Amino acid sequence: MKKIVLVLFLMLGVVSFSIPKYVDANKLQKNFYKILQDTQDTFIFGKSTQDTGLTVALFNIDDKGGIKKMSEKVKNTAPASQKFVSSRENKRAYIHKFKDQAGGYTYSFVGKNTKVKNCCISVLYTSDKNFKDDELDKVIDKTLNEIESFLK
Repeated sequence: MKKIVLVLFLMLGVVSFSIPKYVDANKLQKNFYKILQDTQDTFIFGKSTQDTGLTVALFNIDDKGGIKKMSEKVKNTAPASQKFVSSRENKRAYIHKFKDQAGGYTYSFVGKNTKVKNCCISVLYTSDKNFKDDELDKVIDKTLNEIESFLK
């Protein structure tokens, strides 16, 4: 009996600590996101529709300069099938645009500021649409607002 109680206690401990404490898992699930990876320093979730795919990674970082470094790391580690098109930044994110061999686009953006200390939001947004800068800025604002709504 003691072993059963110990196993249950350990299992509940693992379950309750598996998702970062600053993420509202219920809200994620209600918005049809799937958890893809959950490690000590990285939490990844995503969803796809007929038109777009969205993958979000939340990284623990130690300093604010790490956000720009993370943006560059994402850019430099893109798959060979993704051709780099351009980089820029706006007031909310560092942005990289890629085009795949099938004609689709991947927009990588890393939020500059988050409401959670030491948390970096990195997003891969895939679409067949070639967004103009002002259109992309609206997509980024909407996406970052939604992601930040999942943070406590």
